[in-house]
Amino acid sequence: MLPNVLGMALHADGGKLATKPYIASGKYIDRMSDYCKGCKYNPKHTTEEDACPFNALYWHFIDKHQERFKDNQRMKMMLRNWQDRDDDVKADILAKARQTLKDM
Repeated sequence: MLPNVLGMALHADGGKLATKPYIASGKYIDRMSDYCKGCKYNPKHTTEEDACPFNALYWHFIDKHQERFKDNQRMKMMLRNWQDRDDDVKADILAKARQTLKDM
């Protein structure tokens, strides 16, 4: 179990064991669980004042690991989704993610 957890949840093995990192946006967390009930953050927002921090952090992770994911079939769709965004939108998302990380 330990290699599975490290490989999947932390992507610590570089994708050798689990080819897709176990990352999720706030939108996914909201859709797949009830963790967002009563939360002050909006899982549908990414850069707004009330945006769920997981959304910007998700895209920050995708951006940071673009080179690593470029040949990963399971990550290509999300990577393409990120790369197709307008540069100004990407800059806003990354700024929100950096601020979130700084505030932690």
